[in-house]
Amino acid sequence: MQSKFSTILGKDLLKISIRLSACLLATALCYGQVVVENPKQPTNPEAGRTVKLLEQIRIRDDGKEIVFKYPDQLQIGDDGSVHFANGFEHFKYDAQGRLVYKVVKSGQGPGESMLATRALLTTEGILIQAVNPPKMMRFSSKGDYLGEDRTTMTELYEFVTLINGQIYAFLEETPQWNDVPSPNYYEVPISFCILSPNLKDVRKPHQFPYRWYLGRSYGWQQARFDFAYKDFETIYIVHGIDYRIDHFNPRKNKVEKTITRKYDKVKRPPDPREQRPGYNGPPAEAFYYDINKVLVAGDHIWVITSTRNERQSRLVDVFDARGRYVDNFYLEFPSGFTPSGLILGRVVLKDGFLYTVDEDAEGLFSIAKYKTLDPGKRSEKRES
Repeated sequence: MQSKFSTILGKDLLKISIRLSACLLATALCYGQVVVENPKQPTNPEAGRTVKLLEQIRIRDDGKEIVFKYPDQLQIGDDGSVHFANGFEHFKYDAQGRLVYKVVKSGQGPGESMLATRALLTTEGILIQAVNPPKMMRFSSKGDYLGEDRTTMTELYEFVTLINGQIYAFLEETPQWNDVPSPNYYEVPISFCILSPNLKDVRKPHQFPYRWYLGRSYGWQQARFDFAYKDFETIYIVHGIDYRIDHFNPRKNKVEKTITRKYDKVKRPPDPREQRPGYNGPPAEAFYYDINKVLVAGDHIWVITSTRNERQSRLVDVFDARGRYVDNFYLEFPSGFTPSGLILGRVVLKDGFLYTVDEDAEGLFSIAKYKTLDPGKRSEKRES
């Protein structure tokens, strides 16, 4: 059953301004939902230190048969295998960084696609959605083509997990461009979806507001969307510009908790493109989005913020399972490599290791596995 707020958005996606949406959302927060408001500083007296990463494995292309044009959709298997997309192609490397397979070829036949695709790891192998032609493809853990189901779906999902024969995913709804009365900020929902593996059955039990700047027949996303899956009762979701993480429980179909903290926004430098004559984009943003990425770290969550130190290392906030702000640290990457984007699909934290899509000074991409520390353990002991 949809929430009251979800139903309103579903009926009229674009006629609710951001101001009215904020009022409705505030009302929803006050109705049976826990809001954990944290102070500016964490409880750990050692907070603010620098945590360095130690490279374990780096996966590179060969420059000939395999070329990483812009790796994305990074996923890590339970066996430590590394999976990612490269355009419509999908790669699997084993835990030692050796190539296992490359699947999806260019075309419209079995196991082929003409445009970008989305993948979901399963215990049997991998499911891959294509939109041209629209279908769901199945491959084994060794990369063998197992078959496909044709669909009518022409929008790509952000897959979360597969449980008991049902796929759970997020879908960024398409704005109804022609209904925009005037250029402005509007809320277009991100839908939490329950799907059959062949995409024939699609349900949208919950929606999250997501800010766009829209005019007639054009628009720009104006918010950050990110999520971290812990288990079927815990998905941490970011879907705005301010410091806010929603703890969503799919089993109960409700946001059970919202985690916030007092945060000094980071000023955004002027963008020369916004100063050009004839520019008709959204108004210039004064600040960066507060949160870039949320990650599950055992019983804690890591929140990668927009704050940097003098070495340009990112500030990572650490919250415990109750949503209390217990620690923070600056995450320093090895010299010569920069994550191509600390956002959805390019950073994964699993079993104490951080995996990222990196770019070097020459613009070449690679996939790295780094050894990480757990800076939340000390603060957890102090708080227990």
